[in-house]
Amino acid sequence: MSARLLLGAAAAALLSSCSVGVGQGCSDAECPQGLVCSRTPLGDGGFAPQGVCDYPLRADGDPCLAASQCEPSLTCSNHFEPGGHYGTCVPRLAAGEACFANRDCQSNRCIGASGQALDGTCGG
Repeated sequence: MSARLLLGAAAAALLSSCSVGVGQGCSDAECPQGLVCSRTPLGDGGFAPQGVCDYPLRADGDPCLAASQCEPSLTCSNHFEPGGHYGTCVPRLAAGEACFANRDCQSNRCIGASGQALDGTCGG
């Protein structure tokens, strides 16, 4: 066998043995360790049969870059940290508390926010 053919066979074997990674399609048990199969919720309370491999949602106190990285009851505090690159997953705010954006509030309603300051109020 030529060196080129051996190299090609080795590359094909290596690629076929790789597991599914972040952003790849999956069902319940196909993602490698440390990733979860994120499936879209359906209107009937179930989930789509197929999803994508992704990192698990982060818990209260974990570092984050965006609210979408945190568990649903949390938001990412990154807009409260001037000059910071990472925020922290924190509980969403109760009605009447000052907010920056809808995602900050338990009700998902931040009333009167400019989007540039902590000048809105969480609705009920």
